[in-house]
Amino acid sequence: MVSRIPTGVKIGSQTFYIKERDKSDDATLNEGSYGYTIDDGNLIVIDAGIHKTKKQVTVLHEIMHRVRMINDGFPKPKPDDSFDDWEHYFISMWEGNLLGVLRDNPDLANWLLDRNE
Repeated sequence: MVSRIPTGVKIGSQTFYIKERDKSDDATLNEGSYGYTIDDGNLIVIDAGIHKTKKQVTVLHEIMHRVRMINDGFPKPKPDDSFDDWEHYFISMWEGNLLGVLRDNPDLANWLLDRNE
């Protein structure tokens, strides 16, 4: 059982720090957001008051934003290209990168997969 969110996550060549903050102390969380990322500070902020399973989804959501931003250089299909071309574009953006995040961060992977509430 992994009870606490890891304090950081390696995404590609970068490390992002993960902080839990209370809505009463963070105006951005009061805008209906469960979490957000400060890109120039390499910081992922998560609402401390939400349920653990919502935190797991929110942390993964923020990590996926960072993976996309870090790897936004893939050639994008043209609007009239086939569904298959578009599907493979999106899958290729995530497959190696998300696997790398999970491999580089075993504590994070364990926490994300933990079903104990």
